[in-house]
Amino acid sequence: MMIRLVSIAAAIALWWLLSLAFTASVLPGPLLTLQTLVENIAAGNVLVHLWMTLARVTAGLALALLIGVPIGVLMGLYRQIERALDLWVMVGLTVPSLCYALVCFIWLGLNEAATIVAIGITAAPSIAINLWEGVKNIDTRLVAMARVFEADRWTVFRRVVLPQVLPYVMASVRFGLGIIWKIAVLVELIGRPNGVGFQLFYWYQLADMPQVLAWTLLFTIVMLIIELAILKPIEHRLFSWRPRVEL
Repeated sequence: MMIRLVSIAAAIALWWLLSLAFTASVLPGPLLTLQTLVENIAAGNVLVHLWMTLARVTAGLALALLIGVPIGVLMGLYRQIERALDLWVMVGLTVPSLCYALVCFIWLGLNEAATIVAIGITAAPSIAINLWEGVKNIDTRLVAMARVFEADRWTVFRRVVLPQVLPYVMASVRFGLGIIWKIAVLVELIGRPNGVGFQLFYWYQLADMPQVLAWTLLFTIVMLIIELAILKPIEHRLFSWRPRVEL
């Protein structure tokens, strides 16, 4: 915890030092940015936009997991499916997220469904690749040993396969969430009338750098809260049995 606090303090200090070399219209300091964020919160418009972004991120992550996890697991388990889909997963990974957003908005219209679909299908290939590698790295010797002890299929899955795959599922959630935040902001910027991305684009058009950084700071704080207050405790609870590797 102390190391994290020191690193955050060092980043803020560096930000403050850099802001001294520029005007507030170019690089406002931490205090001005925080003051702008507090004023936005007091004005009452922050929670509405933040809630819309969080709802889109949550729905997009659920869709990405719904698509990516089965594809990744099947590709890891069956060589024929891997050969059939590996090229298309890589194609899906390389297509820019802007293309997905534009196609979804043209096909489905400028609505929430198109937004969530664009977010989900953009992040799904990354999750599929993560799970694909995870399933391929399952220690088959442990599966064979469980069968020697006449464990049924459900027991093998629950006690042998699942503990080996769960770290990759957790990594996929964390990795997918990071990607989805960025995609959600982009999609809101080009096609929605609310959300953090919409606000960032609005203040960018007015060349208001304190507001741009204030909304970016809000974005960063929320991500840190999700990581430290939700994902880290879940990860600790799920994998507390694993020994730490220290060199």
